[in-house]
Amino acid sequence: MNESLYPFVNHTTYDIKALSALNRLAEASVRKEKSRRTKSLCWLLGVVGLGGGAYCYPHQNLVGSLLLLYGVILLLVAISWKNFQLRSSQRQLPRGMRECTYEFDEEEIICNTEAGITRYSYEQAFAVVSDQNWYVIFFDMSHGIILDKAGFTTGDAMSFKAFIGQHTQLPIQEF
Repeated sequence: MNESLYPFVNHTTYDIKALSALNRLAEASVRKEKSRRTKSLCWLLGVVGLGGGAYCYPHQNLVGSLLLLYGVILLLVAISWKNFQLRSSQRQLPRGMRECTYEFDEEEIICNTEAGITRYSYEQAFAVVSDQNWYVIFFDMSHGIILDKAGFTTGDAMSFKAFIGQHTQLPIQEF
């Protein structure tokens, strides 16, 4: 990798902090409605499970116990939604993808990891989201890359905002 060839190079570590930010920004933007529906369904079915279990328990111990257990599990998922999402993201992160160096040129985004090289065209971008410390480029509702704003080794975060906006032709959603 010759960093001088690229106007922007970013190194990001996919640790708990990065994955938490990725999930938070996804839930605030591209997965907003889906997350809200899923959490609401967990709450509803959890309450129904508890109610049904309390109703059935005196007459049918096994059915009542299973419904109570089902209700408790769904309510725990709803209560700890952010932790549930974080654990899910950690499991989905492929081996060798913990340390990523992203190179941005005029044509594409190049992701270098221990697992190999992945290339993305700017046209694949679905949404670009930003907060105080991170940029996220989503390629669909469940797949995106996160960039630590402090991780630019070539270029800087402020210049990158204009660059990525111009190359993706998408507005940068600020949170």
